[in-house]
Amino acid sequence: MNSLNPEEKELLESVEKEEWESVENLSQEIKRYQTYASHQINQQKIEVTLSVEDSQKIQNLSQKLGQSIANSSQEILHKYLQGELIEREQ
Repeated sequence: MNSLNPEEKELLESVEKEEWESVENLSQEIKRYQTYASHQINQQKIEVTLSVEDSQKIQNLSQKLGQSIANSSQEILHKYLQGELIEREQ
């Protein structure tokens, strides 16, 4: 136990005191969290600077859709890259 950091020691002590309970459908829960992890690993963070006008439009759209700004932005970019959104002719 000497090679453990303080957080690991605390966790081990908690397990030894039987403070943890197993969840129902353990294999199903493991698969669910593995899916979450693989989705997170497959995502790449990209920072973008937008004009105030564009930023406001995304915020308004997000509110209408009941989504976070990040999710709305991700959806717009994804649809554009898939060819589902095209630029309007002016």
